[in-house]
Amino acid sequence: MNNGVISTEQKQTVEQETQSNIYEEPRRKKRGAFISKPLLKQTFKSTWVFWLIMTLGSAAVFMVVNIVMGSKNIFVNIEMGPVSQYVKDQELGWLQVLGLLERMGFSLSRIQVMSQIDLNTILNDLIYRIAGVLLPMVYIMVVANKVIVSQVSDGSMAYVLSTPTNRKVVVRTQFFYLLISLIAMYIAITIAVLLSEVVAGLISGNMNIIPLKSILYCFASFCAMFALMGICFGASAFFNRSSCSIAIGGGICLFSFLCCILGLFGNKVFVSVGVGVAAMNVFNYMSIFSLIDMDSISAFTQMTYGQDVANPYAWIWKVAILIVIGIIFAIIGAKRFEKKDLPL
Repeated sequence: MNNGVISTEQKQTVEQETQSNIYEEPRRKKRGAFISKPLLKQTFKSTWVFWLIMTLGSAAVFMVVNIVMGSKNIFVNIEMGPVSQYVKDQELGWLQVLGLLERMGFSLSRIQVMSQIDLNTILNDLIYRIAGVLLPMVYIMVVANKVIVSQVSDGSMAYVLSTPTNRKVVVRTQFFYLLISLIAMYIAITIAVLLSEVVAGLISGNMNIIPLKSILYCFASFCAMFALMGICFGASAFFNRSSCSIAIGGGICLFSFLCCILGLFGNKVFVSVGVGVAAMNVFNYMSIFSLIDMDSISAFTQMTYGQDVANPYAWIWKVAILIVIGIIFAIIGAKRFEKKDLPL
């Protein structure tokens, strides 16, 4: 200060200190808050329509498939008893029949495998690992990008952080919203699945429904979505540009989805009937969705009914891995967001 005149830089310093003093007390009051209710409300208002569309679309997929398939009774195992009776009635020799089948490309070993195939397993794979996860995955990719990095890119994060809400509260609030919205989505999907199975049972006259199996299928699918949510949210918090966040988070989601589709052709059932290639099974080791173990969940539900089954608990450690993946990536992104320089 010269002759009582305050320079421009000193004015700026005073203004900054004044603003700091103004917000210092509210920050103390808000320090113990886990999330910001105003920010949570704002995020809800900007995404609830998209959530509703994706939720209704996913529920519709499950309901239509279950009802159309008649509670999955369209598939039945091949029974060799009637075949043997037909051969006997027509006075045919098994060697003649087998020779004909060999010419058609059906060996005896393939027929034996086909007689033991449960095509319901294939249907469940198509629903809970491919068709049923597409819309929730799109929701996660879009909203995870919107809640953090999109606001950093368009400058709205500067307004959020100019309030007493600090970075930790911001990242906790946005992750909390993502998690709660995903849970609500899968609660709606599970209810739709159970209702559709009841309707299908009434239509087909077969009410042999196992609610626990459907609930666990939905839970395993939710855990896979949670893992992808953690990855997408972590990428959104880690980067300052939406393009980078989408490239990493969205890229991993789409890669896992594509590998799951390709890995289906390496499924032992498809290979046994000659419509798959065993080498394609390598893609199942490259997809997060492979940790949804439909066979183990089915075995677990059978065990609850007193049946002797193999590997009834394998699905538990697999969904645990999915949960750990989601948590680790979310924490990495959150820590990065709290310390990195933002283009505000």
